[in-house]
Amino acid sequence: MNLSYLKYAVEVEKTGSITKAAQNFYMNQPHLSKIIRELERELGEDIFDRTSRGMIPTKKGEEFLRYAKTIMAQEEQIEALCARNRKQALELKFCGPRATYITCAFTDFLCEANTKSPVNIHYMETNSRQVIELVSSKEFDLGIARCPALYEPYYKKLLQDENLDSCLLWEFSSLVLMAPDHPLAGRSGLTYLDLGSSLEIIQGDSSNPSFSFEIQETSATGGDSSRSVSVYDRGSQFALLRRLPGAYMWTSPIPYSELSAEGLIQRPCAYPGNLHRDLLIFRKGSRRSSAETELIHSLNRIAVSYTHL
Repeated sequence: MNLSYLKYAVEVEKTGSITKAAQNFYMNQPHLSKIIRELERELGEDIFDRTSRGMIPTKKGEEFLRYAKTIMAQEEQIEALCARNRKQALELKFCGPRATYITCAFTDFLCEANTKSPVNIHYMETNSRQVIELVSSKEFDLGIARCPALYEPYYKKLLQDENLDSCLLWEFSSLVLMAPDHPLAGRSGLTYLDLGSSLEIIQGDSSNPSFSFEIQETSATGGDSSRSVSVYDRGSQFALLRRLPGAYMWTSPIPYSELSAEGLIQRPCAYPGNLHRDLLIFRKGSRRSSAETELIHSLNRIAVSYTHL
């Protein structure tokens, strides 16, 4: 049973209405109805009677709600205890796509932090779907979801259903990353059609087949290239680009200093819909710690500087 759903059942009891409870959580009514049905299915009993007077707890539902309130109160006590401990320790759980600007911002954040204090930081690079799941489930505090601008409304709807909020962090057009001796390195006016015979390196975990609207997060071909290699580790991706003749990869803009260190170059390449957005996501109503605030400042600062690359 998803314990994070207990608060929804308690709110339905408080308001006597799924519609009002959904409004209080800034989510849509059908999604909350689905959550209540899932709780009832797992309990094996109806929690509420649907009447003309509203949602009335059943006898078994009253017992369930008493336990739910006890669990919620205990969770608040645990969170308060953790909050007191966090005042003395640098703690953060952050996830996002594999992107150089995020790594640089995260490094700047760590350099500026007081690392003499206890440190407990988790940084995961993964796809947008998992970022949303990790933040929604409270496993991670902050996340960055990358999406094509064309599909942003679908992502916003998904975030709303998961009781998450977002703000635009960065908007960019993807560039092609390749070795300096790539056959297309010197060509001007490059388009995705010119890459047809080249070998594409693809983020191995960026495809989310259960999202009918989601395409590969960093590939103009949507993963349908006739010659492609899916790789999960960024270090391996860069090594393949350097050593495999004709290999290329779609990425967000990378500054010259980082490209030079990796022995790679980037080139503009036209393809339809080449506009992407990175959305900073967080739980609705959540309080930001000082560490989260400092990381967001670092991300905004780096994103602004990368915009002018």
